[in-house]
Amino acid sequence: MKYFTFLFISILIFGVSGQSVSKETDLIQMIQDQYQSIQSFSGHFVQTSYRNNTETVRRAEGLVSYKRPGKMRWLYEVPEEQLLVTNGETLWLFDPLLENVTIQKLEKLTDGTALSFLLGLGDLQEDFNRRLISQVFLTSPDALIVELEPKKAAANLSFIQLAVHPVTYNLQIIALMDQEGNYRTIELESMHYNLVLEDNFFEFKVTEDMEVIEAGN
Repeated sequence: MKYFTFLFISILIFGVSGQSVSKETDLIQMIQDQYQSIQSFSGHFVQTSYRNNTETVRRAEGLVSYKRPGKMRWLYEVPEEQLLVTNGETLWLFDPLLENVTIQKLEKLTDGTALSFLLGLGDLQEDFNRRLISQVFLTSPDALIVELEPKKAAANLSFIQLAVHPVTYNLQIIALMDQEGNYRTIELESMHYNLVLEDNFFEFKVTEDMEVIEAGN
């Protein structure tokens, strides 16, 4: 599996200080409410991966699209093409270079995870506990930043940070820290909201020349 898909593999398997508890709760709810209000979006993403205690930094980018409920499409364009897409029931990960596709049922991957929130299926307050910022990864001066720890123990996820617009509460950056101190950020850029996206855009057709890998079904 190429490194630049590891962000989603990690997601699948697994504060602003000085505020009162009520204000913290309100902020998380406003982030949740805003994301739930969006019917669709498309834009550009940049993913950066950092390995603990090394200077290794890896970067990937591409196009992301979302449609409520539960449909997402991540097309990695750089450094190599890969496609991760789900129709809300099935998830496909296609590698054109290897000519294989990994298929998994989405319901086995989303319970209490960051992916559940991104798909519009989860609830931040139910799935995560907010805590003070423990490490500074996201330094955008024009964003509100929150740190969330999963309520359910996850082997490959220690915590996440979200950076959101201070007025609209739209999601701008996600950071994910694993249990070994490695972390990844994904920036959402040039987002366009509430577009008309056809359902078949979130489907994947398996052809006879592809190797099919059934993952955890």
